[in-house]
Amino acid sequence: MSFGGKPTSFVERTIENDGFWPDLSVSEFQKGYRLPAEYLVDMLVAELTTALVEVNADLDRRKAALLAEGTTGPGPFQAAIYKRAVYCRAKASLLTQFATVTRRESAENTGKELPERAETFLAFSQQAVRTLQGRSRITAVLL
Repeated sequence: MSFGGKPTSFVERTIENDGFWPDLSVSEFQKGYRLPAEYLVDMLVAELTTALVEVNADLDRRKAALLAEGTTGPGPFQAAIYKRAVYCRAKASLLTQFATVTRRESAENTGKELPERAETFLAFSQQAVRTLQGRSRITAVLL
């Protein structure tokens, strides 16, 4: 059920990936990240697709290295982390749009808290990308 009491209907739709990283499921995203029913399916698909493209770009070097080692795709653990990276990035973007999706009084309060939540999910996404790249959460560089 959504924030506004509207029942959530889960969408069985797959977003195809590049053949290396796993395909994404809209219903898995909806269930795992508790998205309000007010989001239109097209909006969910658009944000997931954008997040997929951005995360894939961040992981280009890692993918090339894995392919050079003869790996044809990520293992189950890496696939789960990859999905976290994409789903968190998509949710971060969707959170910033929620106040424009609903016109209820609650949207005004949601909008006030929004930046902090969106930044949190974007940080979750970056942590997952860094894990897949074999990097720690923090990197220091000597200049």
